[in-house]
Amino acid sequence: MGGMPRACASLLAVLLLTIPALATVRAQFDTQAWLVPTEPLRIAGPVHYVGTRELAAYLIATPAGHILIDGALPASAGDLERSIVALGFRLEDVKVLLTTQAHFDHVGTLAQLKARTRGRLLVMDGDQTLLASGGATDYLFATTPGAHFPPVTADEVIHDGHRVTLGGVSLQAHLTPGHTPGTTTWTTTIADHGKAYRVVFTGSTGVNSGTRFVKDPSYPGILQDYRKAFRVLESLQPDIFLAAHSGQFDLAGKRARAATEGATAFVDPDGYRRALATSKATFERLVDAER
Repeated sequence: MGGMPRACASLLAVLLLTIPALATVRAQFDTQAWLVPTEPLRIAGPVHYVGTRELAAYLIATPAGHILIDGALPASAGDLERSIVALGFRLEDVKVLLTTQAHFDHVGTLAQLKARTRGRLLVMDGDQTLLASGGATDYLFATTPGAHFPPVTADEVIHDGHRVTLGGVSLQAHLTPGHTPGTTTWTTTIADHGKAYRVVFTGSTGVNSGTRFVKDPSYPGILQDYRKAFRVLESLQPDIFLAAHSGQFDLAGKRARAATEGATAFVDPDGYRRALATSKATFERLVDAER
């Protein structure tokens, strides 16, 4: 590519991979709602929503730079960038990129955002190979048309209990495996108008169609991994819970109430317990059905 700067070359490569893949994604998955942009908003303290209407991404803004958790489909990278800028932040101030799961609908933007922000990508052990392969090593979607994404390499592979600290914000990583081998739940405590809130960014415990636990398991130990994930999540007691899909925590309803209630609209410990119990019950039914 001649004298093209490395960052520009990387961005062009991402776009070339994204454009032909988008039609395939749409053919295989109902992704129309996932692609619809939405207005960004501040949730509480330094935590902001910058994802699409359905696929979540969170910007945690600090005086020393910002942390971005998750992304969306590859085609939504520009929408995420515009949301960050619309909130008054600069892309180049994003210093750390984090994930909750290495699936195409949550990490599809990472390659472009990493090139644009030059932020460091930290990934839980178990998902780094999946990210580097662009989804080609996924235990369920390896051969699924449209489920791949521009590959991206982690700058650091982290482990259960790892802490990310930046500008007075400290996030702790909790390994909650199963949905992907390195699915990660992040917890932190933030302040909003003098009140402290425990916040959890949940790793998914959903079970995608075709996943096997008992007979010819999708990967060795997946049953035990899912059960570990539920144990970890049940041990947490968040005030505010945020998920990778906005519908899982009623972003639309809470956004409407936040106009008058502020951060308290997102306080929902009962909703967290209900969502977790529902997910666990679904998982156990699927396991029982295999026996």
